[in-house]
Amino acid sequence: MITIDPLRWLKRRRATPVAPHHHDALVGRARDIGLTGRWEMLDNLPAPDRDAVAVRLAVQVDDPLPLFRWLWRRAAIAPDHLLTLARCLRAVSDSGMLWPIRVGTALAEGRAGDIATGPVLQALLDCLPALDAALDRIVQRKRSPVRVLQRLFRALPLDLATPRLSRLAFDEATPAPLAWTAADWLVERLSATDPLDAPPATPASRLRWIYVEALRGGAGLQTLEVSEVRAALAAFADSAAGAARCERLGSAVLTNTALAPTVRLAALDLVVQQEAPPWTQIVALCSDENEAVRRGALARIGACSGREAIATLVRLALNVGAPGDVRFEAVMRLSVEARWDIAPVLQRCAIDGSLPLAAQLRAAAALARRSVNLPRMLAIIRDPQVRVEVRAAAARAAAFPTMAPHFFRLMLDSATPPPVLIGMCQALATPACRTAAQRGRLILIRLLNAARADVSLTLTIIRALGAIGGDEAVSALAPLAGRSAIERLQSVVPSDALDLPVGICLEQALIPPPMITRLRCALACAPTIAEQPTTLAQFLVNEANLVRCAAIEALTVCGGARAREAILIALRHPAAPAVAAALAVSLDTSGSSHDLLKVFADAGIDPTIRWHIVDRLAQRADGPALLRDAWTQRDLDAYGRELIIDALTRYDAGASASFLVRLASDADLAPVVRERALAALEGVTDAAFEEALVQLIGDGHLDPGLRGKAAASLPVSLTPATRAMLRDLVRTDPPPTPLLIGVLRALGRCRDAAALPIFLRYILDEHTEVAQAAIEALAACGDSSITPALVRVALSPQAGAATKLNAVEALVRLGDQDAVRLLRPYLSHRSIILQMRAFRLLAETAQIGGEAERLARDRLCPAPLRLAALNHLSAGSSSESLLAALVGDSGEDPTIRAAAASRLHAPGHVSTLVGVALDATAPMIVRSACIASLGACNATDAWLALSTLASCEEEPTIRELALHELEHLTVEPLSDRVNYGAQKRHDHDRR
Repeated sequence: MITIDPLRWLKRRRATPVAPHHHDALVGRARDIGLTGRWEMLDNLPAPDRDAVAVRLAVQVDDPLPLFRWLWRRAAIAPDHLLTLARCLRAVSDSGMLWPIRVGTALAEGRAGDIATGPVLQALLDCLPALDAALDRIVQRKRSPVRVLQRLFRALPLDLATPRLSRLAFDEATPAPLAWTAADWLVERLSATDPLDAPPATPASRLRWIYVEALRGGAGLQTLEVSEVRAALAAFADSAAGAARCERLGSAVLTNTALAPTVRLAALDLVVQQEAPPWTQIVALCSDENEAVRRGALARIGACSGREAIATLVRLALNVGAPGDVRFEAVMRLSVEARWDIAPVLQRCAIDGSLPLAAQLRAAAALARRSVNLPRMLAIIRDPQVRVEVRAAAARAAAFPTMAPHFFRLMLDSATPPPVLIGMCQALATPACRTAAQRGRLILIRLLNAARADVSLTLTIIRALGAIGGDEAVSALAPLAGRSAIERLQSVVPSDALDLPVGICLEQALIPPPMITRLRCALACAPTIAEQPTTLAQFLVNEANLVRCAAIEALTVCGGARAREAILIALRHPAAPAVAAALAVSLDTSGSSHDLLKVFADAGIDPTIRWHIVDRLAQRADGPALLRDAWTQRDLDAYGRELIIDALTRYDAGASASFLVRLASDADLAPVVRERALAALEGVTDAAFEEALVQLIGDGHLDPGLRGKAAASLPVSLTPATRAMLRDLVRTDPPPTPLLIGVLRALGRCRDAAALPIFLRYILDEHTEVAQAAIEALAACGDSSITPALVRVALSPQAGAATKLNAVEALVRLGDQDAVRLLRPYLSHRSIILQMRAFRLLAETAQIGGEAERLARDRLCPAPLRLAALNHLSAGSSSESLLAALVGDSGEDPTIRAAAASRLHAPGHVSTLVGVALDATAPMIVRSACIASLGACNATDAWLALSTLASCEEEPTIRELALHELEHLTVEPLSDRVNYGAQKRHDHDRR
């Protein structure tokens, strides 16, 4: 209960003594008036006597209300009577509920004179106790005289009205309707600097206090916790405040820039929930200086599907003066709108050069969601004033059969830019357009012959021809699957420039412009500097491999006898790994297992192709059986036999174990073949082959290496006799090193407890391989009792570093908690191999801790170790800060900077990535990695940054890389027909 101390408002009055005889006269006069009820007799008395008699009458009579009514009526003529009435109210114990309010209102309004004068003010102060009692009675009623109270509090001075309004508004005993009304009156009376009581404790009262404080613009909200204010705003909609107060509160908080952005966004949530949100204020919020508020407001507008919300988004998208991020996000929301027809708006956005390029691309692609928008898209594609990238995006998205004739006409137009041609070819290659595109097959072939220097366009046309199919397409694609691909590229460059470094070719512009662009991108996208092409011939070979792969895939899609014949002809040409893989996939798709076997058995085929063929064949259900049967062919060369063993090892070692044992036991075979067969048996658990392998181990005439391989290939479960035989082999004089290693591994794998003394004997052997095998055998036994022996090896000064690290690794495998401490010194060992092994073990134990960050920072560490440390950085702000620092450090190794940039996907570091991407002095490998990370961020800042980079005309390479990221970021999510971004990434991986 909020209480008011009325004594602080009362002033001390000087008492005027009354003569005894005069007092008796006044008493008699009061008795006469009270008996007769003639209240007008009070007018015959002087003012002091009238006051005294009236007060005595009010106290003495049973019902003072007639007196109060007479004085109230007379006060309209003689204001002094109002003062008399106020003194009477003070004298009685129960003056009712309305009379104190009525008299107090009249006094405050000045009906008895200026309130600043002493008597009037004193009379008003005299009424305060009765007024407070009346307010208490009003609180207890279900219905309240709202109009009467409103008039009272508007008339009362601020210092008298504020505590009583606070009492009504914040007291938990006040009915909710009256409390909220009092809160509104309090807002009317208070300014931002007027004092207000501390926030109450009860939730409902605290909610009203927040309402008052927000609307009057006070600083009280800033003293509360942000989470509390947000929770209060969220609960406001469910309170008894009503929609109007919700809107008032939300609008007040929205415009208060001193509050936290999250609080203002919570107020926006409250406003948006109303039936008629104040869209004008919401739109103004989209231009707020705070970025979080601006984007949060736009996100909430975009979440609404009403007509006003869409109209607001349209205004924001077309407003040239609006911030760029606001316009971009408005276009993004409009691009997925399906309820309202906004095609004219999207068309305007697509051609609006003041918008970010990402927004233009998104708008152009979004038009294709409805076929009725094709005329608008065709207008964009044909308009030479529109950016080429936007025209290409519109063409790529317009994958409708009715667009095919228009595409063919544009393809015949020499003024059509290559990016637009690429977009049209991509559209024609979609399933929806394949039938309609068949009429333009000859046009595509003609375009293919003219695009010798443009590999990007060539690849797109090849895929389109493959999707369309036909004999003409096969005839055009067949040469490109073989040697004609490289000859085609070499024909457009000077022959004397093939052996020149790529730097000279770029400086002197010795190659066509499309090749220059692709060469720069190839240099920028190479994972390391060592993988960049050095000469023009090397670059052309890489490009030709892309063309061959695309032609092979297109021929596979075409199908038919002629396409298969072309594939078989392409098999006769030397092939890079990517081309060999494409040929194998093509044959696997269209040919039978016997066809694959026939190609594999042909010794004239390129060895790389044969490896891919046998790999595909071994993965088929009948493939392993065919390969085992093929072993018997006399004309099969030695390389083919090795490929069979390798393929069976990878995919069918268990089922082919008997076959492999037979090969290992065949003394007529070459030792290399027998050794491969034994190596393939490692990991086979079938105990049925134990006897055959034991025979090989016991054959003293056999090569020790083969005997060791046979021992290492023994199954996990061994008979006691075999274990005893193995122990006997190594108990006395040590056998040859290969055999000793195989026996130790076999005994360790079967966990032979009786062999522990043998293992302990060899853990410090002078041969590192033997010591390593003994240590691994001890670890495989899983006996923690041998931990001290491993610790001695790990700390032994006689043992080599590799042996000691093996011992530490064994301790880790056994679960020794202190082994991690022994690993850390190896991180600074001079051998990079040991450093990497130690780091890998630390990572496996999940105890890498801060070592990853320390190693990533240390420039003295080898680059491979630092790269491994970057891969194992823990998620968190410290790791992101480290990555950002590495990316921005111009003195850092470019490979490290590029690796750090590829892992920096946090939206908060977009500015760092953009800064490095725009830095002309930074290595291109680092800049390209930054652009790729911007594409992976999938944040508004990243989209805007990529738009800026894609508009950088003085940096063609950066521009192309940014456009590549923008294409699959903006177009791909809207397309449900073909994944263009995946195809581009596929080409990039091949390169």
